[in-house]
Amino acid sequence: MSNDQFLSFFRMTRESFSKLACVISNYPIFYNDSHNPQVSPILQLATCLYFLGAYGGSTVKGAAQLGIGEGTAHLYCQHCMIALVRISPQYIRWPVPGSLEFQTILKDIERESGCPGCIGFLDGTDIVLQYSPSFHGESYFNRKKGYGLNVQGICDSHGRFTYIASGFPGSVEDATVFGGSSFFQRPNLYFSQPKEYVLTDKAYRVTG
Repeated sequence: MSNDQFLSFFRMTRESFSKLACVISNYPIFYNDSHNPQVSPILQLATCLYFLGAYGGSTVKGAAQLGIGEGTAHLYCQHCMIALVRISPQYIRWPVPGSLEFQTILKDIERESGCPGCIGFLDGTDIVLQYSPSFHGESYFNRKKGYGLNVQGICDSHGRFTYIASGFPGSVEDATVFGGSSFFQRPNLYFSQPKEYVLTDKAYRVTG
């Protein structure tokens, strides 16, 4: 498989995949005391990433393409999602306001974009759902004519997530979702000076 094909299938480079596989491979959820051990965490991760990048595609078709049962594919995805959620606080975290890390991000963004005082870039995206949820499913129908969850994220100048807010259905506008986040409601926890800010597009209102 070429590098371009790998990126298309798993939505990340081989190098990033290898690093992620190393991080989660030791989690107990991938191992049991049975005489029939689980397949390697690497294969389970590849399966999970394949489905996460399928934009809500059929699990039956996807499982057939991978040569595994649909139930097995779901199990692999469940294992990986549990491991990823557990490690996420180590990697998706806001720098302590005023810390060396915080100041470094400020300087990097100013140097690369010419925006002094900017500590990150905010935008929203939809996590696609294959089916309409059975409870209030209409509220998950978004402007792209599909079902999903609205997620707000802030990245630094290197594209690394430093903050994520999720849990709202896809029909809710980006500005409304962000307005309900701790970042918006308690800015004193995220900034060290009044002149600091995050950049967004026109979907969000200006605050200060």
